[in-house]
Amino acid sequence: MDASNPTAEQLQTRTANCPTHGDFESKAIPLPTFSNKPGKVIWSRCPACSRETAEREAAAERAEQEQARQQRIEDRMNRAAIPKRFRDRSFESYIADTDAQRHALGVAREFAENFPEHARRGSTRVFAGNVGTGKGHLAMSVAKHVMEQGHSVFFATAREIVLMLRARWDDRTAPGELEVLRMLTSVSLLVIDEIGVQFNTDAERDQLFGVIDGRYRDLMPTILTTNLNRKLLLGAIGERSYSRLREEGNWVPFDWEDFRGKKKESK
Repeated sequence: MDASNPTAEQLQTRTANCPTHGDFESKAIPLPTFSNKPGKVIWSRCPACSRETAEREAAAERAEQEQARQQRIEDRMNRAAIPKRFRDRSFESYIADTDAQRHALGVAREFAENFPEHARRGSTRVFAGNVGTGKGHLAMSVAKHVMEQGHSVFFATAREIVLMLRARWDDRTAPGELEVLRMLTSVSLLVIDEIGVQFNTDAERDQLFGVIDGRYRDLMPTILTTNLNRKLLLGAIGERSYSRLREEGNWVPFDWEDFRGKKKESK
């Protein structure tokens, strides 16, 4: 056989050199042909370079996906009206040093992790206790977990909800009361913060009842936070709303010292 005229089998591999990784075995890759004539071939590049390129591209794709995921979460937080100060709250950053704090954390985690079941039942949780005890922290942690699972969330103080329902009174271009009520009663999870920090008029109680009753009738989960005890909460929201909360709700006490006050004292 003429060594100067190698066969196709002999052309399957050859030694090539990579400036970075040195010699490597390059393989012939036949190009498609539509005739009986031998087709052209291309030679494989350095496998180490190929792996590094693939790893860089995969890392870039993961970074792009993570950035897109973070943007989706940020967009959801904006739609949920979650204040920027609360957006870094998480279960992991919640300090639980006592049995009572661990109980509160456990209730919040269970609610978040089993949200589909609570959505089926229309469960309610009332986080009640002193100012600065972490009620908002755990409520936000639940909200973030629920959002990351693709559910809709809306956060507002009780006072803000009343103002939203009344906005059309002063601004004819604002959403009407019925439109706002439909949004508040249809969102997957509603967090009502600072129940009791309002004027506590009969009109306000009626408007809050419309929200609580609408969610109760449609089996929509709700989290409420309040600084009030049970008796004062009953007075703030009225007997009808209080009765709705009790049926599928759990009262979660936050009866320890003010976290924020302790932080200030330690400085």
